[in-house]
Amino acid sequence: MSWDREGFRTYFTNVIGGNANSLNTYSSYIGRIDRIIDGGLDERIRVQGTDAVRMWARTTNEGPFESYPSNARSTLGAYLNFIEADPVDELADESLSIDEIESVATGRVFKLECDMQAAIRADMSALEPGLLVADGGSEITTVVGRLDILAADPAGGLVIIELKAGACPSGAIEQVLGYAQAIAEDRTVPTRAILIAGSFSDRQRAAARRIPDLQLKTYTFALRFADA
Repeated sequence: MSWDREGFRTYFTNVIGGNANSLNTYSSYIGRIDRIIDGGLDERIRVQGTDAVRMWARTTNEGPFESYPSNARSTLGAYLNFIEADPVDELADESLSIDEIESVATGRVFKLECDMQAAIRADMSALEPGLLVADGGSEITTVVGRLDILAADPAGGLVIIELKAGACPSGAIEQVLGYAQAIAEDRTVPTRAILIAGSFSDRQRAAARRIPDLQLKTYTFALRFADA
């Protein structure tokens, strides 16, 4: 085995969510992908980077990509998101100051996208006045993947809300636009997207300015105090 099964298990439980059967399905696909790559999946990612592995997955027809291409690409995408979100390298960086290390360690709590989702669902108006949850309080699945949050705005349109803990990974804009298009085609109502992350690259910001139905938002956290 040359992929991080245990690390992904923790990420799946805390960020993606789902039952044991879902985890086993994800693990099965990732394991099959790992076996068709010389040197294994993690070595390919280390040498080529996550962007190159995503590009490879779009064109290959090896192994599970031949029989179940959508499922294989979706599960691989989840694993690549896990790799991109992994804070271990940050904590191991000896160049960081004590304050920076403490900041990274503390921030790991907030990097869990499930916590971000719960906070936003609890106060949708903080994101945008008038927004209401439109998915019954739980994630829904489209033909291209599972949405973090589906909301409705006062004008009757739908809003796809995608959450990324930490820096926005490459491919996230494509991901959320795919979700928005799938919902728009399925429900035939005006649909737009909001992508939330800790930070965005200059290229991502420039790309978003060319897309009228997409907003990029960053998040911050406020301390709340209670008597012990």
